[in-house]
Amino acid sequence: MTFMRGLGWGLVLCALNFSPVWAATDLLDDSDKMLNQQLEDAPDWEEGLAKLPAMPKDENLVPFYVSGIANNQYAIDQSTLDIGKDGVVRYVLVIKTPSGAKNVSYEGIRCESRQRKIYATGRDDGSWAQMLKPQWQAIAGRSLLSYHRALADEYFCPIGTIVWSKAQALQNIKAGW
Repeated sequence: MTFMRGLGWGLVLCALNFSPVWAATDLLDDSDKMLNQQLEDAPDWEEGLAKLPAMPKDENLVPFYVSGIANNQYAIDQSTLDIGKDGVVRYVLVIKTPSGAKNVSYEGIRCESRQRKIYATGRDDGSWAQMLKPQWQAIAGRSLLSYHRALADEYFCPIGTIVWSKAQALQNIKAGW
């Protein structure tokens, strides 16, 4: 009887060790959702006002590295980079695809909670389209194509802590490129 109990637990442990990768991904997605909810419920942090900046100019763009498999070109408009008193790094992002398409967005990264938010996207006429209800979302650490992961881990929150100045953030970007 004791042998069967030991064998039973051994089978359970083996089954857990050989569970499909998608199960682990689902658990990570659930933990991201739980973290987002916990942070939204936290009463002690208040986000500062995010004022829309001017649209980016090519001469202000500073390229940054995402990964060896990322085909797009990524850049931050250095004139819009701001380290807020609320602990949010805000910036204008420009993504250029290999076919020449260009996407512009005004975003923020909160290092303390490892979250991101998109405040607005750029229109073809040079104006901003503000998000109706922008929400903080967890930055996924799994994808080598995630520019949010690269910005957080390498440039804005290199050791899990926000950079102390705009100059430090730009130095990190230039060193990584």
